[in-house]
Amino acid sequence: MELKQLLTELIAIDSTSSLSNEPIVAYIERYFDGSDVQCKRLPAHEEGKFNLLLTNGEQSEEGLTLCGHMDTVPASTQRWQSNPWTLTERDGNWYARGSCDMKGFVAIALGAIERAEVTTGCLSLLLVCDEELGSFGAKHILENGLPVSIPKQVIIGEPTSLQVVRLHKGHISIRVSIEGVCAHTGSPHLGKNALIAGGKVICALANLSKQYETIRTETSSYFPKVAKFPVLTTSTMKSGSAINVVPDSCIIGVGLRLLPDQNKDEVIAEIKEAISGVCDLPWKLEELGDNPTMLTPSSSPINLWLSQYIGQKDSIGVSFGTDGGYLSRGGYECVLYGAGDIGVAHKPDEYVPISEMETCVKTIDAAVQHFCGGNP
Repeated sequence: MELKQLLTELIAIDSTSSLSNEPIVAYIERYFDGSDVQCKRLPAHEEGKFNLLLTNGEQSEEGLTLCGHMDTVPASTQRWQSNPWTLTERDGNWYARGSCDMKGFVAIALGAIERAEVTTGCLSLLLVCDEELGSFGAKHILENGLPVSIPKQVIIGEPTSLQVVRLHKGHISIRVSIEGVCAHTGSPHLGKNALIAGGKVICALANLSKQYETIRTETSSYFPKVAKFPVLTTSTMKSGSAINVVPDSCIIGVGLRLLPDQNKDEVIAEIKEAISGVCDLPWKLEELGDNPTMLTPSSSPINLWLSQYIGQKDSIGVSFGTDGGYLSRGGYECVLYGAGDIGVAHKPDEYVPISEMETCVKTIDAAVQHFCGGNP
């Protein structure tokens, strides 16, 4: 199927993370029905969610794995110039929810595995669920494994504006809960105000965040100027039930983005120390999610070949997390490479340049030919 038509049909399937992804999985299974490409539906972390493994060639850890996620963030039609679930061509771009992040690459990868004539190793395509919620599909694979071995050299098609990315930050979601004592505001001395304590904690975390802006590690040089340091962000706060009641609880949401060569436990200990220094009420810190960092060696075959193929000399790091964090923990050597700019993802009028899609097709076909001996 021609790329535009395939992407049009993928876009038309609403695979927002909050929904079951069975419809898009079933579509891909039907697409390859009767072909030499083997499709295996894999249960994921919850009912109605699936990962999908496609293979072309004999089972092997030699060859190439392409990887992408099938889910998208939600789309509101109110702020879009066109229907987000209809692929629309305008000004040399394709507009739709998921066109950039990342059904565009999924369409490219489906075409590549369909065309490939594999003579060495295996070409696999790993399509995962719920990347947008915290890479739950990839995490499930790390914890439960795959039913067959697949190649360890991996291209993840996140939008990188056609640059090769071998390292990215991780993201840790943290909840700080403070316990006070409620009381009538006419007798505040009978209570313990958790909101006041929470304010002190927020100020302490803000000071710590400012200190982190001065930190540099060995990997800092690979990141843009505004991202060379770990980022600590206080994002949410919930406290109080009524104006005339002393708040007895305060819950603070914090996001932490670490550089790939930082020690998570050490940083968490610093955060706890900062809280202990200002909070005189009982409190606890919980890690709600940990999307790992990715740090692929510069000597990795996939990084060396792909960088040389596109003429990129320097390694590049990005601040957003991907499935590569979990896959790297599973022994896979991953790089990110895909069409589109992450800066337009998750926004109204998300788009991907058609010229970048065309270049990406050629690059992925060349990678298949190099690693699998195929002739796409």
